[in-house]
Amino acid sequence: MLNKIHRNLITFLLLCIITIPAIVALLNNQHFLTHDDQHIARLYLLVQALLQGNLYPRWVDILGFGFGYPLFNFYPPLIYYLGALFHGLGASYIWSIKLVFILGFIVGAYGVYQLTKRLTCKIAGLLAATLYTYFFYHAVLIYVRGALAEFIAMAILPFVFLNLDRLYRDKTWKNTALFGISLTFLILCHPLIAFPTFIYIVIALIFYASQSVKCSQTNKINQLVNFLIKAIIGILIGLAISSFFWLPSLVERNHTMTDLILTNELASYKIHYINPQQFIYSPWGFGGSAEGLNDGMTFQLGKIHLYLLFSAVVLSLIYLFKKRKKDQHFSHFYFILFMFIFSIFMTLGYSSIIWDNIKYLWYMQFPWRFLTFVGVFISIIGGYCIFFLQGILDQYEGISPSIKKNLAPIIVLIFILSTVLIYQKYFHPDKYVPLTDRQKTSFNEIAWNVSRTSYEFVPKGVKKTKTALNTTIPDIRKNDIPKSVYEIIDGKASSYIKLNLFTEKILLINAETDSTVRINTYYFPGWNAYLNNRKIRIYDNNDYKLITVKVPKGQHQLKVKFENTPVRTIGEFISLIGLIVFLYLLGKKSLN
Repeated sequence: MLNKIHRNLITFLLLCIITIPAIVALLNNQHFLTHDDQHIARLYLLVQALLQGNLYPRWVDILGFGFGYPLFNFYPPLIYYLGALFHGLGASYIWSIKLVFILGFIVGAYGVYQLTKRLTCKIAGLLAATLYTYFFYHAVLIYVRGALAEFIAMAILPFVFLNLDRLYRDKTWKNTALFGISLTFLILCHPLIAFPTFIYIVIALIFYASQSVKCSQTNKINQLVNFLIKAIIGILIGLAISSFFWLPSLVERNHTMTDLILTNELASYKIHYINPQQFIYSPWGFGGSAEGLNDGMTFQLGKIHLYLLFSAVVLSLIYLFKKRKKDQHFSHFYFILFMFIFSIFMTLGYSSIIWDNIKYLWYMQFPWRFLTFVGVFISIIGGYCIFFLQGILDQYEGISPSIKKNLAPIIVLIFILSTVLIYQKYFHPDKYVPLTDRQKTSFNEIAWNVSRTSYEFVPKGVKKTKTALNTTIPDIRKNDIPKSVYEIIDGKASSYIKLNLFTEKILLINAETDSTVRINTYYFPGWNAYLNNRKIRIYDNNDYKLITVKVPKGQHQLKVKFENTPVRTIGEFISLIGLIVFLYLLGKKSLN
């Protein structure tokens, strides 16, 4: 037992060492610019909400041009809870986000290693982890796009497939629960990556079923049924636990600008397909995605990755010839190869028939997001190259045992060092900026600079305008940002702010005449107003859909509170049931 722990610790340390050149650019106190330069603001707002006693704040203030925003009703929260944990341990906001990135590197490399090792062998796992870490799109995610949620989702993906394979081989309730919770984490990290993951899971279930039905014994068929039932239960657990997030997000997005912003104009998937030649070469850059070959960032797969891919295919055929029959490793390899080819296909214009007919895919915006899957599968295939090479060497009797034992590890070491040396130069930001936590979390930074870069969750009825690029944005200028929590827009009244939280605001009002009070917060389903603890009507028929109420003459307490809608309550109840089932199955003995 101690030897096993010791070996696992050594492997983990090796993986950490392998990732160091990829993260060294993060190991400083400076902030760096990316496309999605919003994470510090979102983390800050989550921490402030937690300090206010709100464990899951669907609504946060300041964002949305100072009028508030249903951020975590729609944006996956997991990565920011990780950041909040680091911040709670004493890290600055800038460092907390960097630590989440670093954690993603290590977790992803470990997941790919474990999955590849399970399918092949340890040294193949080390090579696969290296290829995964230094995959071009991995560098794009962190240092160009700053796509933290997608980056962590890419780290979680290997565990989804690892736990599914564990369930197939060992059909216990514990493995059912672990498969389910890995799906939960993926959904809460990036639902737009989680959705196509279910397509891959269906493909995997078909593959596992095909492997089982090759043998027609009754016991095998029973084992297959047992596996499929437990896999479906695992899927349901994943969906159930995360339903507090995805169910309201799915149902209530029609109240926002999401459909307009994320599925049309410059974000339309139709102009973001990859051209096949870009897999071989496309210039490295820190720009964005454009139609045709005018992209400002690379979509290369990497020459080492491609070399190992083609070598693995050739060696697999030689391996088959030497073995004289297909075995489990051969079948799994071509299953992974199929998943890789499908992922590549989904990035190309040839897949438009699928994109055009599955509307939910449109929210992914960019077909090249399937490179997240490509990066995992091409890395595993690279590991198979070494596995097949070792298998072929073992078949030759004329080769000395020392060569058989040492050649593959030497080749792995050469490829690991070559991959790190060649690709680590891409793992750095375009430039650093000397900003502090205070500057990145100031009211002006969040209410204006950050709000202008992400406004898809602004309520749908807010006044809009067009930019020079003919894209739609809220028609809000800097001088429109509210300077106070509320305004008396009609009548004569004095007031005092008794409470000002993100999701609850209380005013004490002395109205000398019938008055109209406007709270400088967007109205969104869930906001309710209470005058002297009696629910009153909210009016939002104004340019910015701001919460507006009528207050009669006299002294009153006005409370506006962001509360659960029925779909949010249902989602939270299902999550509670799912969590209970997960904990029960985690400790339940298998009934095979």
